[in-house]
Amino acid sequence: MLHVTGALGGLPPVFDLRQAATAGLSSRVVERALRGQLVRRLGRGMFVAEAVWRESSPRDRHLLITVAAARLRPWAVASHHSAACQFGLPLPLTIPSWVALTTDRSAATGLPGGLARLEPGLLPAHHVQTRNGLRLTSVARTVIDCMRELPLPDAVAIADAALRRGLIVEAELSAVRREQRGWPFITAADTGLQLLDPSRETWFESWSFIRLWQLGVDLPESQVSVHDHRGRFLGRVDGLWRDGATVAEADGRGKYLGQFDPNGASAEAAALSVVAEKIREDRMRDCGLEFVRWDLAEIQRDPGNVAEHITHARQRGNISRFTGRLVPPTARLTTAPLAAAKPPFRALEAC
Repeated sequence: MLHVTGALGGLPPVFDLRQAATAGLSSRVVERALRGQLVRRLGRGMFVAEAVWRESSPRDRHLLITVAAARLRPWAVASHHSAACQFGLPLPLTIPSWVALTTDRSAATGLPGGLARLEPGLLPAHHVQTRNGLRLTSVARTVIDCMRELPLPDAVAIADAALRRGLIVEAELSAVRREQRGWPFITAADTGLQLLDPSRETWFESWSFIRLWQLGVDLPESQVSVHDHRGRFLGRVDGLWRDGATVAEADGRGKYLGQFDPNGASAEAAALSVVAEKIREDRMRDCGLEFVRWDLAEIQRDPGNVAEHITHARQRGNISRFTGRLVPPTARLTTAPLAAAKPPFRALEAC
Protein backbone atom coordinates (compact mmCIF):
# COMPACT_ATOMS: atom_id res chain seq x y z
CA MET A 1 0.00 0.00 0.00
CA LEU A 2 3.02 2.31 0.08
CA HIS A 3 2.50 3.13 -3.60
CA VAL A 4 -1.12 4.05 -2.85
CA THR A 5 -0.15 6.27 0.08
CA GLY A 6 2.40 8.12 -2.02
CA ALA A 7 0.00 8.60 -4.93
CA LEU A 8 -2.68 9.96 -2.59
CA GLY A 9 -0.30 12.73 -1.57
CA GLY A 10 -0.25 14.01 -5.13
CA LEU A 11 -4.05 14.14 -5.49
CA PRO A 12 -6.36 17.05 -4.60
CA PRO A 13 -8.17 16.63 -1.26
CA VAL A 14 -11.34 15.48 -3.05
CA PHE A 15 -10.69 13.35 -6.13
CA ASP A 16 -12.51 11.10 -8.58
CA LEU A 17 -11.48 7.94 -10.42
CA ARG A 18 -10.20 9.87 -13.42
CA GLN A 19 -7.87 11.91 -11.24
CA ALA A 20 -6.80 8.76 -9.39
CA ALA A 21 -5.96 7.08 -12.71
CA THR A 22 -3.84 10.07 -13.71
CA ALA A 23 -1.91 9.60 -10.45
CA GLY A 24 -1.39 5.90 -11.27
CA LEU A 25 -4.24 4.43 -9.20
CA SER A 26 -6.68 2.22 -11.07
CA SER A 27 -10.29 1.83 -9.94
CA ARG A 28 -9.38 -1.62 -8.60
CA VAL A 29 -6.57 -0.12 -6.51
CA VAL A 30 -8.90 2.56 -5.19
CA GLU A 31 -11.38 -0.13 -4.14
CA ARG A 32 -8.61 -1.95 -2.26
CA ALA A 33 -7.67 1.34 -0.60
CA LEU A 34 -11.29 1.75 0.47
CA ARG A 35 -11.30 -1.71 2.05
CA GLY A 36 -7.97 -0.96 3.69
CA GLN A 37 -9.35 2.32 5.11
CA LEU A 38 -6.80 4.46 3.29
CA VAL A 39 -9.54 6.17 1.31
CA ARG A 40 -13.07 7.28 2.22
CA ARG A 41 -15.94 7.49 -0.26
CA LEU A 42 -17.78 10.84 -0.07
CA GLY A 43 -20.27 10.17 -2.84
CA ARG A 44 -20.64 8.25 -6.05
CA GLY A 45 -17.16 8.22 -7.56
CA MET A 46 -15.83 10.91 -5.18
CA PHE A 47 -13.14 10.14 -2.59
CA VAL A 48 -10.90 11.66 0.04
CA ALA A 49 -7.80 10.23 1.69
CA GLU A 50 -8.70 8.87 5.11
CA ALA A 51 -5.76 10.71 6.68
CA VAL A 52 -7.08 14.03 5.29
CA TRP A 53 -10.56 13.31 6.64
CA ARG A 54 -9.30 12.22 10.04
CA GLU A 55 -7.22 15.37 10.50
CA SER A 56 -9.98 17.74 9.34
CA SER A 57 -12.14 19.84 11.66
CA PRO A 58 -15.95 19.64 11.36
CA ARG A 59 -15.82 22.83 9.24
CA ASP A 60 -13.15 21.39 6.94
CA ARG A 61 -15.11 18.17 6.57
CA HIS A 62 -18.11 20.14 5.43
CA LEU A 63 -15.91 21.95 2.92
CA LEU A 64 -14.79 18.57 1.58
CA ILE A 65 -18.28 17.13 1.18
CA THR A 66 -19.45 20.38 -0.42
CA VAL A 67 -16.80 20.03 -3.12
CA ALA A 68 -17.86 16.41 -3.71
CA ALA A 69 -21.58 17.24 -3.86
CA ALA A 70 -21.04 20.20 -6.19
CA ARG A 71 -18.94 18.13 -8.58
CA LEU A 72 -21.62 15.44 -8.71
CA ARG A 73 -24.26 18.08 -9.52
CA PRO A 74 -22.45 20.75 -11.57
CA TRP A 75 -25.76 22.30 -12.59
CA ALA A 76 -26.49 23.22 -8.95
CA VAL A 77 -24.97 25.93 -6.74
CA ALA A 78 -23.72 25.51 -3.16
CA SER A 79 -26.00 27.58 -0.93
CA HIS A 80 -27.33 28.19 2.59
CA HIS A 81 -25.00 26.90 5.34
CA SER A 82 -22.71 25.21 2.79
CA ALA A 83 -22.05 28.50 1.01
CA ALA A 84 -21.59 30.24 4.39
CA CYS A 85 -18.92 27.67 5.21
CA GLN A 86 -17.09 28.43 1.94
CA PHE A 87 -17.09 32.15 2.79
CA GLY A 88 -15.59 31.44 6.21
CA LEU A 89 -18.78 32.47 8.02
CA PRO A 90 -20.03 30.71 11.15
CA LEU A 91 -21.68 27.35 10.74
CA PRO A 92 -24.88 26.38 12.58
CA LEU A 93 -24.24 25.19 16.11
CA THR A 94 -25.39 21.76 14.97
CA ILE A 95 -23.72 21.33 11.59
CA PRO A 96 -25.98 19.56 9.09
CA SER A 97 -24.48 16.34 7.74
CA TRP A 98 -25.68 17.21 4.25
CA VAL A 99 -24.69 19.85 1.71
CA ALA A 100 -27.21 22.50 0.65
CA LEU A 101 -27.41 22.98 -3.12
CA THR A 102 -29.80 25.30 -4.95
CA THR A 103 -30.96 24.64 -8.49
CA ASP A 104 -33.27 26.42 -10.91
CA ARG A 105 -33.49 23.38 -13.20
CA SER A 106 -35.64 21.06 -11.10
CA ALA A 107 -38.34 21.11 -8.45
CA ALA A 108 -37.01 17.87 -6.98
CA THR A 109 -35.29 17.90 -3.61
CA GLY A 110 -32.66 15.56 -2.22
CA LEU A 111 -33.65 13.42 0.73
CA PRO A 112 -32.20 14.15 4.18
CA GLY A 113 -29.50 11.63 5.01
CA GLY A 114 -27.86 11.83 1.60
CA LEU A 115 -24.77 13.75 0.64
CA ALA A 116 -26.79 16.76 -0.55
CA ARG A 117 -30.22 18.32 -0.31
CA LEU A 118 -31.46 20.19 -3.36
CA GLU A 119 -33.33 23.45 -2.87
CA PRO A 120 -35.33 24.60 -5.91
CA GLY A 121 -35.11 28.35 -6.38
CA LEU A 122 -34.42 31.13 -8.84
CA LEU A 123 -30.74 31.83 -9.47
CA PRO A 124 -30.30 35.18 -11.23
CA ALA A 125 -26.73 35.78 -12.38
CA HIS A 126 -26.04 38.39 -9.69
CA HIS A 127 -26.87 35.82 -7.01
CA VAL A 128 -24.12 33.43 -8.14
CA GLN A 129 -20.37 33.72 -7.86
CA THR A 130 -17.36 31.41 -8.13
CA ARG A 131 -14.89 30.87 -5.31
CA ASN A 132 -11.98 28.47 -5.54
CA GLY A 133 -13.59 26.90 -8.59
CA LEU A 134 -16.87 26.29 -6.78
CA ARG A 135 -20.15 27.96 -7.76
CA LEU A 136 -21.84 29.53 -4.74
CA THR A 137 -24.73 31.80 -3.97
CA SER A 138 -23.52 35.34 -3.29
CA VAL A 139 -22.89 36.38 0.30
CA ALA A 140 -26.10 38.44 0.50
CA ARG A 141 -28.19 35.64 -1.04
CA THR A 142 -26.54 33.13 1.29
CA VAL A 143 -27.36 35.22 4.36
CA ILE A 144 -31.02 35.69 3.43
CA ASP A 145 -31.38 32.00 2.55
CA CYS A 146 -29.93 31.09 5.94
CA MET A 147 -32.31 33.50 7.65
CA ARG A 148 -35.24 31.86 5.92
CA GLU A 149 -34.34 28.30 6.83
CA LEU A 150 -31.89 28.08 9.75
CA PRO A 151 -32.70 28.55 13.45
CA LEU A 152 -32.75 32.28 14.18
CA PRO A 153 -29.65 32.37 16.46
CA ASP A 154 -27.58 30.53 13.85
CA ALA A 155 -28.81 32.76 11.03
CA VAL A 156 -28.15 36.04 12.84
CA ALA A 157 -24.66 34.86 13.84
CA ILE A 158 -23.91 34.26 10.14
CA ALA A 159 -25.33 37.64 9.11
CA ASP A 160 -23.54 39.57 11.87
CA ALA A 161 -20.22 38.01 10.83
CA ALA A 162 -20.76 38.87 7.15
CA LEU A 163 -21.53 42.50 8.03
CA ARG A 164 -18.71 42.75 10.57
CA ARG A 165 -16.16 41.49 8.05
CA GLY A 166 -17.41 43.85 5.35
CA LEU A 167 -18.45 41.03 2.99
CA ILE A 168 -21.83 42.74 2.53
CA VAL A 169 -23.66 45.90 3.50
CA GLU A 170 -27.18 46.15 4.85
CA ALA A 171 -28.55 47.49 1.53
CA GLU A 172 -27.53 44.26 -0.23
CA LEU A 173 -29.51 42.19 2.26
CA SER A 174 -32.56 44.41 1.80
CA ALA A 175 -32.30 44.03 -1.98
CA VAL A 176 -32.20 40.22 -1.83
CA ARG A 177 -35.09 40.20 0.63
CA ARG A 178 -37.19 42.24 -1.82
CA GLU A 179 -36.34 39.81 -4.61
CA GLN A 180 -37.50 36.93 -2.43
CA ARG A 181 -40.94 38.39 -1.74
CA GLY A 182 -43.34 35.50 -1.31
CA TRP A 183 -40.63 32.84 -0.89
CA PRO A 184 -41.03 30.17 1.82
CA PHE A 185 -40.24 31.36 5.36
CA ILE A 186 -39.39 34.89 4.23
CA THR A 187 -41.06 36.30 7.35
CA ALA A 188 -38.35 34.56 9.39
CA ALA A 189 -35.80 36.60 7.43
CA ASP A 190 -37.78 39.76 8.23
CA THR A 191 -37.40 39.01 11.93
CA GLY A 192 -33.70 38.31 11.60
CA LEU A 193 -33.01 41.50 9.67
CA GLN A 194 -34.32 43.54 12.60
CA LEU A 195 -31.91 41.85 15.01
CA LEU A 196 -28.58 42.39 13.26
CA ASP A 197 -25.68 44.09 14.99
CA PRO A 198 -22.21 43.81 13.41
CA SER A 199 -20.58 45.32 16.49
CA ARG A 200 -20.97 41.94 18.21
CA GLU A 201 -17.47 40.52 18.08
CA THR A 202 -18.05 36.76 18.00
CA TRP A 203 -20.56 34.25 16.69
CA PHE A 204 -21.19 33.21 20.32
CA GLU A 205 -22.26 36.72 21.31
CA SER A 206 -24.65 36.87 18.37
CA TRP A 207 -25.99 33.37 19.01
CA SER A 208 -26.43 33.96 22.76
CA PHE A 209 -28.19 37.31 22.54
CA ILE A 210 -30.64 36.08 19.90
CA ARG A 211 -31.36 32.88 21.84
CA LEU A 212 -32.10 34.99 24.91
CA TRP A 213 -34.22 37.37 22.81
CA GLN A 214 -36.36 34.39 21.85
CA LEU A 215 -36.96 33.88 25.57
CA GLY A 216 -38.08 37.46 26.05
CA VAL A 217 -34.82 39.17 27.03
CA ASP A 218 -34.47 42.42 25.09
CA LEU A 219 -31.17 42.85 23.25
CA PRO A 220 -28.36 44.60 25.14
CA GLU A 221 -26.10 47.26 23.72
CA SER A 222 -23.05 45.55 22.27
CA GLN A 223 -19.38 46.33 22.92
CA VAL A 224 -19.86 49.27 25.28
CA SER A 225 -16.64 50.63 26.79
CA VAL A 226 -16.63 51.17 30.55
CA HIS A 227 -14.54 53.90 32.18
CA ASP A 228 -14.32 54.66 35.90
CA HIS A 229 -15.03 58.04 37.54
CA ARG A 230 -11.45 59.16 36.81
CA GLY A 231 -11.80 58.33 33.11
CA ARG A 232 -9.65 55.20 33.22
CA PHE A 233 -10.63 52.52 30.72
CA LEU A 234 -11.77 49.36 32.50
CA GLY A 235 -12.82 47.26 29.55
CA ARG A 236 -15.27 46.68 26.74
CA VAL A 237 -18.20 44.41 27.57
CA ASP A 238 -20.05 41.99 25.31
CA GLY A 239 -23.40 43.51 26.20
CA LEU A 240 -24.97 46.05 28.56
CA TRP A 241 -28.52 46.70 29.77
CA ARG A 242 -28.41 50.29 30.96
CA ASP A 243 -31.80 50.16 32.65
CA GLY A 244 -30.46 47.66 35.19
CA ALA A 245 -26.77 48.61 34.97
CA THR A 246 -26.07 44.99 34.06
CA VAL A 247 -23.20 43.61 31.99
CA ALA A 248 -23.59 40.49 29.84
CA GLU A 249 -20.53 38.36 29.13
CA ALA A 250 -20.79 35.42 26.74
CA ASP A 251 -17.74 33.43 27.74
CA GLY A 252 -16.37 31.39 24.89
CA ARG A 253 -13.50 29.04 25.77
CA GLY A 254 -11.06 31.14 23.75
CA LYS A 255 -11.28 33.93 26.31
CA TYR A 256 -9.45 31.76 28.84
CA LEU A 257 -7.59 29.26 26.64
CA GLY A 258 -5.14 31.61 24.94
CA GLN A 259 -6.91 32.39 21.69
CA PHE A 260 -4.41 35.19 21.12
CA ASP A 261 -1.37 33.20 22.25
CA PRO A 262 0.71 32.32 19.15
CA ASN A 263 2.21 29.40 21.08
CA GLY A 264 -1.19 27.98 21.94
CA ALA A 265 -2.96 27.65 25.24
CA SER A 266 -1.08 26.77 28.42
CA ALA A 267 -2.15 26.29 32.02
CA GLU A 268 -0.27 29.44 33.01
CA ALA A 269 -1.80 31.51 30.20
CA ALA A 270 -5.30 30.29 31.09
CA ALA A 271 -4.75 31.11 34.76
CA LEU A 272 -3.51 34.60 33.92
CA SER A 273 -6.57 35.17 31.71
CA VAL A 274 -8.92 34.12 34.51
CA VAL A 275 -7.18 36.39 37.02
CA ALA A 276 -7.19 39.35 34.62
CA GLU A 277 -10.88 38.83 33.89
CA LYS A 278 -11.69 38.69 37.62
CA ILE A 279 -9.82 41.96 38.25
CA ARG A 280 -11.63 43.59 35.31
CA GLU A 281 -15.01 42.45 36.61
CA ASP A 282 -14.29 43.58 40.18
CA ARG A 283 -13.35 47.08 38.99
CA MET A 284 -16.58 47.38 37.03
CA ARG A 285 -18.60 46.12 39.99
CA ASP A 286 -16.92 48.77 42.13
CA CYS A 287 -18.38 51.35 39.71
CA GLY A 288 -21.89 50.00 40.34
CA LEU A 289 -22.44 47.45 37.56
CA GLU A 290 -24.02 44.00 37.89
CA PHE A 291 -22.56 41.03 35.96
CA VAL A 292 -24.05 37.93 34.36
CA ARG A 293 -21.86 35.35 32.65
CA TRP A 294 -22.60 32.16 30.75
CA ASP A 295 -20.77 29.67 28.57
CA LEU A 296 -21.90 27.59 25.62
CA ALA A 297 -22.78 24.52 27.66
CA GLU A 298 -24.98 26.53 30.04
CA ILE A 299 -26.96 28.42 27.41
CA GLN A 300 -27.46 25.24 25.40
CA ARG A 301 -28.51 23.18 28.39
CA ASP A 302 -30.71 25.69 30.22
CA PRO A 303 -31.13 29.05 28.45
CA GLY A 304 -34.12 29.83 30.66
CA ASN A 305 -31.83 29.78 33.69
CA VAL A 306 -29.51 32.29 32.02
CA ALA A 307 -32.53 34.51 31.25
CA GLU A 308 -33.58 34.28 34.89
CA HIS A 309 -30.14 35.34 36.13
CA ILE A 310 -30.24 38.32 33.75
CA THR A 311 -33.68 39.37 34.96
CA HIS A 312 -32.65 39.21 38.63
CA ALA A 313 -29.42 41.12 37.99
CA ARG A 314 -31.32 43.89 36.18
CA GLN A 315 -33.76 44.09 39.06
CA ARG A 316 -30.87 44.53 41.51
CA GLY A 317 -29.01 47.02 39.33
CA ASN A 318 -29.61 50.74 39.19
CA ILE A 319 -27.89 52.98 36.66
CA SER A 320 -28.15 55.92 39.07
CA ARG A 321 -25.60 54.15 41.27
CA PHE A 322 -23.11 53.86 38.42
CA THR A 323 -20.17 56.19 39.04
CA GLY A 324 -18.27 55.79 35.78
CA ARG A 325 -18.82 56.59 32.11
CA LEU A 326 -20.17 54.41 29.30
CA VAL A 327 -19.07 54.83 25.68
CA PRO A 328 -20.95 52.99 22.90
CA PRO A 329 -19.09 51.61 19.87
CA THR A 330 -18.69 53.99 16.96
CA ALA A 331 -19.82 51.46 14.29
CA ARG A 332 -23.53 50.75 14.19
CA LEU A 333 -26.08 49.83 11.57
CA THR A 334 -27.65 52.82 9.88
CA THR A 335 -31.06 51.65 11.03
CA ALA A 336 -32.10 51.11 14.63
CA PRO A 337 -32.72 47.37 14.91
CA LEU A 338 -32.78 47.33 18.69
CA ALA A 339 -35.78 49.64 18.74
CA ALA A 340 -37.58 47.83 15.94
CA ALA A 341 -37.28 44.29 17.26
CA LYS A 342 -39.22 43.54 20.43
CA PRO A 343 -38.76 40.23 22.28
CA PRO A 344 -41.58 37.70 21.79
CA PHE A 345 -42.47 38.17 25.48
CA ARG A 346 -40.92 39.66 28.55
CA ALA A 347 -38.76 37.18 30.43
CA LEU A 348 -39.97 36.31 33.92
CA GLU A 349 -42.41 39.18 34.20
CA ALA A 350 -43.84 37.69 37.36
CA CYS A 351 -40.49 37.81 39.20
